[in-house]
Amino acid sequence: MRLFLTLLVMVISINSIALADSTDTWKDQILYFVLLDRFYDGNKQNCPNIDKADLQAFHGGDIAGLEQKLDYLEELGITGIWVSPFLKNRPNAFFGQEAYHGYWPYDFFKIDERFGTEKELISLRESMKKRNIKLLLDMVVNHMGYDAPFVDEHKDWFNPMVNINNWDDPDELKNRCIFGLPDFASQKPEVKKFFCDISKYWIEKLHPDGFRLDAVKHINDGFWKEFNENAKKLSKSDFILLGEYLHGDPVKVNETWRSAGFNCLFDFPLYYTMKEVFAQNGDCRKLASRLYYDRYYPDAGMLATLLDNHDLDRFITSCKGDINRYKLAIAFMMTVRGIPTLCYGDEQALRGSHRTLPHNRCDMKFSTNSKIFNFTKEMISMRKSVEALRRGLHCHIYADKNIYVFARLLPNQLALVIFNNSDKPQKIDLEIPFLIREKQLVPSYGDKEAVLSADFRILEGKLAAKNFAVYIPGRESSSNKSSYEDWYKRFKDENHWGKNKIKFVLKVNNASKESEYYLIGNSDEIGNWNVDKAVLMKPTGNNTFEAEVEMPIGKIFDCKCLSKTGKKIKWMEGDNLIEVVKINKGQEIKLNW
Repeated sequence: MRLFLTLLVMVISINSIALADSTDTWKDQILYFVLLDRFYDGNKQNCPNIDKADLQAFHGGDIAGLEQKLDYLEELGITGIWVSPFLKNRPNAFFGQEAYHGYWPYDFFKIDERFGTEKELISLRESMKKRNIKLLLDMVVNHMGYDAPFVDEHKDWFNPMVNINNWDDPDELKNRCIFGLPDFASQKPEVKKFFCDISKYWIEKLHPDGFRLDAVKHINDGFWKEFNENAKKLSKSDFILLGEYLHGDPVKVNETWRSAGFNCLFDFPLYYTMKEVFAQNGDCRKLASRLYYDRYYPDAGMLATLLDNHDLDRFITSCKGDINRYKLAIAFMMTVRGIPTLCYGDEQALRGSHRTLPHNRCDMKFSTNSKIFNFTKEMISMRKSVEALRRGLHCHIYADKNIYVFARLLPNQLALVIFNNSDKPQKIDLEIPFLIREKQLVPSYGDKEAVLSADFRILEGKLAAKNFAVYIPGRESSSNKSSYEDWYKRFKDENHWGKNKIKFVLKVNNASKESEYYLIGNSDEIGNWNVDKAVLMKPTGNNTFEAEVEMPIGKIFDCKCLSKTGKKIKWMEGDNLIEVVKINKGQEIKLNW
């Protein structure tokens, strides 16, 4: 009997751990951001002062309008909606700008009548539940709206009214004001309790599926940890806490993720790389390098990927209107790990830059017949129907300036994905690490003409300019259980495949005898961008310098060189060199300066 009770307690404990956080289900979702005022006007009586000619005025979109457009969103294929703040905001314009965006709150417990009523909000929530569409509430916790009476009533709850001057200073970011907005002193216990009470209020009233948390980098991690732990206790086990930590450095994103208690963050590092590669015709190897960092995150599949949002230029604008490049970015977001997050109108290729006037926040256009709508719908359907694209391990196969080839791998399914970012067709001639039994691979999605001839592990063919192809081999070919186990071990331990020595050879034009030359990069073996840990290169004569470094097989790394002349440091100009450690010995990498 005692043994039975012990086993029962063990089973209950294991199940409790499993139920503690089941946010893994979010990997199957497609999120969609709605800026309420710019989406759809469903109740023309609630916001009388509309001026659609003014980008800084109210345009009339509201809660009722969102509910009326759920059919449209359901047809697109989205499964979750992040709704912009609908709380009571500043009632009047501030230097010509209205609080149409919802980010100037006056009262955290009331709904702004310009967005709707509590009855309409409850109705929206119920309609979403019936359609199995998840709801994310946008929580503003860093500041209040200009001249909010609440600030005068609780003066000791706020930091001094001093604006951020140095945006690279972490202390200023957390303890000063963003453009004059009253800034909460989030380190104070009474402020922490206040926002925990707000969280409790909306969780009990609406039972949302998660929070989108605004301005993460402007609030200390201690606040976030307490706020997030409180929200988890009050909500369902799969409640998502999606933080907006707007930073392009994955190391910084990782630090915040681990220290602040989030279970999801926006993947801004990948966003900036996607923009550079697809919108600006950059080097595809940068995508491979960025994704190699995935192994260091708690779970890269829980990063929310994005093309743009209300604070960024529209991606089609970054592409200078090139619809084919835009489609590449959409396809990439739907084939790579993470939780795809569309901004309202991405599926209609809405344009606009985020400059002095917010042209990126134009009014929504609705069409289920547009080519880009149907393309986006097809890509969403593809992701939903191919489990490997949602949950498969990301396996790097090949990358050069123009081509990126990767696989998404499960024990029982393989998805092979090829992108051609070039303005010209590209020949595909590569060896893949998975057994393919078909004699031909026909694309399931993308360029249907890109049929590959297959010879076990060798693939040959051609891919059209600015195009992509997704191949889903048959069950026999995709039975890669042993391959999955091997790649998974490699993902967890980059030394799993062993190490190889690489010889780096630097040729310097007019090398200085007073200077020392060093190899540096984003890997511990070559200093991890710390100039004090860079690898000294030995002179071998004729303005040539060499260094030999042992690195894990399969590692993707960035590197370049620098010189030290006394205390003076000079960096090699141009982009980093991106390389992969090969399985064969004798690899030599040449650099010219």
